[in-house]
Amino acid sequence: MKKFLLFLSFFVAVLAQSQTYNNEWINYNQTYYKFKVGATALYRIDQPTLTSLGIGTTPAERFQLWRNGKEVALYTTVQTGVMSSADYIEFWGEMNDGVPDKQLYNNLPDHPLNQKWSLETDTAAYFLTITAAGGNKRFTPSANTLPSALPAEPYFIHTEGKYYKDKMNPGYAAVVGEYVYSSSYDQGEGWTSTDIQTSAVRTSNTTYTVTNGVSAAVPFNNLFVYPTGPDPSIKIAVSGNALNPRYYRVALNGDSVLGDVVNYFEHSVDSAVFPISKLSTNNASIAVTNLASVSCPVVIPGVPTPPCGVDRMVIHQIEMKYPRQFNFGGADNFAFELPASTTGNYLEIAGFNFGTVSPVLYDLTNGRRYIGDISAAPLVKIALPSSALPRKLLLVSQAPGFAKPITVLQQRNFINYALPANQGDFLIISHPALANGAGGSNPIEEYKNYRSSAAGGSNNAKVYQVDDVIDQFGYGIKKNPGGLRNFIWWTRNTFTAPVKNVLLIGKGLNYTQQKIYESNVDLDRLSFVPTYGYPA
Repeated sequence: MKKFLLFLSFFVAVLAQSQTYNNEWINYNQTYYKFKVGATALYRIDQPTLTSLGIGTTPAERFQLWRNGKEVALYTTVQTGVMSSADYIEFWGEMNDGVPDKQLYNNLPDHPLNQKWSLETDTAAYFLTITAAGGNKRFTPSANTLPSALPAEPYFIHTEGKYYKDKMNPGYAAVVGEYVYSSSYDQGEGWTSTDIQTSAVRTSNTTYTVTNGVSAAVPFNNLFVYPTGPDPSIKIAVSGNALNPRYYRVALNGDSVLGDVVNYFEHSVDSAVFPISKLSTNNASIAVTNLASVSCPVVIPGVPTPPCGVDRMVIHQIEMKYPRQFNFGGADNFAFELPASTTGNYLEIAGFNFGTVSPVLYDLTNGRRYIGDISAAPLVKIALPSSALPRKLLLVSQAPGFAKPITVLQQRNFINYALPANQGDFLIISHPALANGAGGSNPIEEYKNYRSSAAGGSNNAKVYQVDDVIDQFGYGIKKNPGGLRNFIWWTRNTFTAPVKNVLLIGKGLNYTQQKIYESNVDLDRLSFVPTYGYPA
């Protein structure tokens, strides 16, 4: 298959479409401490670790944490003052997902269609820093006042989802005798199911039979449905993977609940409400059928007739929303939501694995922390005050060893590229591994000096290290091409002299190779500067 590349002019033109550069969160007067989170879980940074960094005597209220340009709320075992060796910082850490990839896509607000998974890495970068004063985001310890005068809430609206990660789908293509794929981040591109195929087979001289492809059924089990609650809904995102018209159908427990047309390489996001009685078994088996309408050639007597093509479509994600009892099915952490309430809420939660220690409920919306009451174990009882906003809540275990320790942090002092001394009109973005030449030489620096000379064009050439650029303009996400794009756009709109040239020095891999071989020990020797799109 051949694939076409974007011209650099288009690459640069796309830059102006975004409204931010992703570096707005940085205070260049502060030191940051970068660490990585590869799994969504509860994390702690203890005071001895802070001491090893030289910041162990910092008052607790001055710590601040960032992820993807947004401040992360912290809980500190002492709210103000210096922490003892037994104290710690606690927070809910999330792995990297596909949300930062949205800005890479081509003017499609609902893309990527599966935002659960990142195209680059599952590992998120966090940055701990110290502010001059307090006022940082915190979870405030709050009273769980029982008994409650309110009746226990009977149910909440829960989302159960299947977010496919079977393959990286290349997305939109033009068919000109062969598939020629768009190099930009386009519709249908990203993590999907495997192809749901159909084929048309000639059964007579004029008749073709279309064989329908059915996806493997997605089982949603142990749903703990509240049987008299509101009717559930289902939502699906699909896209075509061949140049054919088609119709697809979604069946839940054998009954059709949804269907739509999705032609050629187009995508479709569809939803439907269905009777709650279809979930009477507390289980749901969801299958998708590709009912392709394959166009077949006209039969001409005496002329061999080519066979009809094979159709393909993919699923990006399936979500089902339904009323769920307050039973968390044996989980040791569980996120859920409640609507705004003027009276508050009383919760009696069954099926939560807290061991022998009272779990904690984090109100992510209002910044509060409640200790669950387990006096009537195995129930967890929690009384919540009123809330003017819909609440995002998280119940987490506090059993010994449940929270993951953060022990490795790297000091980062960000370079303020807006200072005149750091500005240039010939930008060289490279990797420090390429600066080690024969006999102690620095080939990158030598080339910069050449470009700055009269023979090289009398440019104001500057070298920028790719990891520094991505930390500032790409949220520190490993091999994030958005970091380079944002940096180039920022320089064009910030530097005093117009930027004339950008030179990337260093081999790169396209994001599909980068992701597949992410854990390979030799990867960093093969990929220095990230590429943009697939094909690169």
